[in-house]
Amino acid sequence: MKRYDLGRGLVSIVFCLCVISPLPAAAEKVLSLDQCLKMAQTRNPTVLASMERKIQAEWKKKSAYSDLLPRLNMDYGYTYLTDVKSIDAGFLGVGDISLTVHDNYAMGLYLDQPLFTGYRLIESYNLADLGLKSAVAGEELAGLEITFQTVAAYYNLLMAMKYQEVMAATVTQLKSHYDDSLHFYKNEIIPLNDLLEAEVYLANARQDFRLAVSNTRKATTTLATLIKEPLGDEFTVIDTPNLSPLLVKLDDLLQKALTERPEVKQANYGVASSQKMVTMARSSYFPTIFMRAGHNRYGGDPLVNGDGLSDLQVPYETTVGVYAQWELFSWGQTGQNVNKAEAARREAQHYLVKVMDEIRMEVDDNYTSVLVSYGNIETARKAVEQALENLRMNDVRYKNQIASSTDVIDAQTLLTSTQTKYYQAVYSYNIWLASLARSVGVRSWEQLLPEKVDAKDS
Repeated sequence: MKRYDLGRGLVSIVFCLCVISPLPAAAEKVLSLDQCLKMAQTRNPTVLASMERKIQAEWKKKSAYSDLLPRLNMDYGYTYLTDVKSIDAGFLGVGDISLTVHDNYAMGLYLDQPLFTGYRLIESYNLADLGLKSAVAGEELAGLEITFQTVAAYYNLLMAMKYQEVMAATVTQLKSHYDDSLHFYKNEIIPLNDLLEAEVYLANARQDFRLAVSNTRKATTTLATLIKEPLGDEFTVIDTPNLSPLLVKLDDLLQKALTERPEVKQANYGVASSQKMVTMARSSYFPTIFMRAGHNRYGGDPLVNGDGLSDLQVPYETTVGVYAQWELFSWGQTGQNVNKAEAARREAQHYLVKVMDEIRMEVDDNYTSVLVSYGNIETARKAVEQALENLRMNDVRYKNQIASSTDVIDAQTLLTSTQTKYYQAVYSYNIWLASLARSVGVRSWEQLLPEKVDAKDS
């Protein structure tokens, strides 16, 4: 009986486990995780849109401040009177005195300064300021979300690439086993059904490999979409998973999340804004007081230069006054608006409690998943070593016709499954770390680590 080199079918499998990342083609770009994150933060439309919303809020705040300042207005009008009236003042020795003329032009220039609006204007400005703070938190939230999505897409791509490697190694091993089976069959050592079994499993492995290639392409497209790389461009990523344990307490993470999360900030701003809305609704209970300084000019022609006026009309006048406007009765509408604002304020408070409860559950779930996935790494690594040895032993036994073809195929199937679970554990751990960082309100899991104490202080 002819013996074959035992390492022929296992070389590619061992290489798959030992090499961290495949060598890229010369034409491919190689991107690190930091590069992908920078590209996403500067290119992704979700982040860019959040920046524009912040800019809108900045202009809105400036506009609200302008309402506190004096306004300069001008008006211009023309009135035509069909009847021209005059009175006889001969007894005064001046003849006829005209009272009205046909053409009446008027132009006015006014400076209005609000003095008191029941706190409506100042609260409008405060609302705009809270809106800007909420927009800043929204920009922070968009950055956190796109960071997590990019990290998840990055490691999902690596997971797909590793699965493709595993399937390529599986095809190589099953092809080697098929060649052995074909040789044994030709020498009438094994029956035809053993050869057919080996052929069927090899065909299935080739199908799984093509599916793995397709999944790698889809994962590449997902990452390219997030970082806004052209979908036709070829690129690969550097395999740099973190395998260090997360040594931090859950209570510390919960406390940090309730202060760092942008959603908590926005909910708090919402509570403050709702209180401002109550004050604005109550402003209708107070009078509106403003000061006006005006200068008016009159004339009988469009130039309004004072010519063509009646004898009793002055060509110009200047006035300064303080005016008040007070709505005394509105069928209870002001009280209804106040009640509505009060209900909105209570809703905002309930929403804040809801957000904090959800954050606590999210942090707890992610923290548990991080611990579980980290524990799975070592378990899966040992399982891969055992599965490799199991395949080696069954391959040797088969070549010596002590084991059956089914034993080799089962051993290879077990190795493929175990290798897949190992890579899933490694990259899932990194994705859960990113998810935990996102749930706490930071962009990197490294920001979750406790600060190092200076040796001089300790």
